[in-house]
Amino acid sequence: MKLNKRLITGIGGVVLAVAVIILVSAAGAKKKEAAKHETEKKMEHNRSPRPVRFEKVQSSPLGRQRRFPGIVKASEESALSFRVGGPLTEVNVVLGEPVKQGDLLMQIDPRDFKDRIHSLEAQLAGAVARQQNAKQDFTRIAELFKGKVVPQADYDRAKSTVDSAVAAVQNINVQLDIARHALADTSLRAPYDGTVTGQLVENHEMVRAGTVVLSYHNIQTLEIIVHIPENEVANAAADAIGTEVAVTFPALRGQSFTARLKEWSTKADPLTRTYSSTFELQAPKGVHILPGMTANVDLSTAQEQIMVLTVPVSALVPGGRLGSSVWVYNEEGGKAELRSVATGPLHGASRVVITEGLAEGELVVVTGSRLIHEDLSLKTASVQ
Repeated sequence: MKLNKRLITGIGGVVLAVAVIILVSAAGAKKKEAAKHETEKKMEHNRSPRPVRFEKVQSSPLGRQRRFPGIVKASEESALSFRVGGPLTEVNVVLGEPVKQGDLLMQIDPRDFKDRIHSLEAQLAGAVARQQNAKQDFTRIAELFKGKVVPQADYDRAKSTVDSAVAAVQNINVQLDIARHALADTSLRAPYDGTVTGQLVENHEMVRAGTVVLSYHNIQTLEIIVHIPENEVANAAADAIGTEVAVTFPALRGQSFTARLKEWSTKADPLTRTYSSTFELQAPKGVHILPGMTANVDLSTAQEQIMVLTVPVSALVPGGRLGSSVWVYNEEGGKAELRSVATGPLHGASRVVITEGLAEGELVVVTGSRLIHEDLSLKTASVQ
């Protein structure tokens, strides 16, 4: 019996071990199958066409660059004052906060101005009554004059009284208009969208008419004032209104912005012998460019311009025999090849000069260049 028990126990252990081995093998097979399936999906994804955008390489003129320092100023600057005087009763000003056109900035006590209007309205009512009475008297005198009952002098006197009454009504109406305008002028409102930069009086102070109480400007659009020497202005290409130039700021390293020529003076400064040029820049989002900052404006000269090939900076891929590379699209095969290129200076704010490696008319990938590889089929996209 003991032998049979031992035999049964041994057989049971062997069966259990075999079952465990079978289960482990099955689990391993499932994992291998899942991994194989995942690998096939990744390979299929890698072989699927990728959406990209192309641009045809074209030549553009590149002139000799000259960099000139400039100063930023607001496009609109105002020293705000009241047209009437009186004590301040309200100040709604926070320096640096944006303000919309028509917003109330300061308020003078309107009590005296309202009283003036009420007084004039009462005077107007009396003047209108006297005018009506004078017209009635004149009508009666005119009838009597026709019947030769009253003399010419009475008729003329009645007519003069009517004219005086009409003039009195007109005069009071004009005074009422002036009083209403003065009441409206007790409210100082924003003349345009902008920002308050300085507050020169405090609430409850007595303010005189014409006294500057606020400094105000608009920095949604900025101006950059550049003074160009006389030996450079003759060859500067930026002499047409609207000409675009690249602008950089020492406070914002590595960033470049595009400004347009707004105006330029043909009269030299008698002391510095420079010509003033004003460039307009829309305030960029995400950075603060404020009046008083220094800027550098890059101008091209009209002479010595050469034709160069340029591509967007987004088309460049790091690495390559010449330092950088671009993906060149082959229309026949629907694929792109990575080609090493040599780069030159920046052309504007977002393009770079290609000095070697590309030919005019070739197609380069400008978006999605970092997501493709050799022999990858590309989806067709409109050529820029």
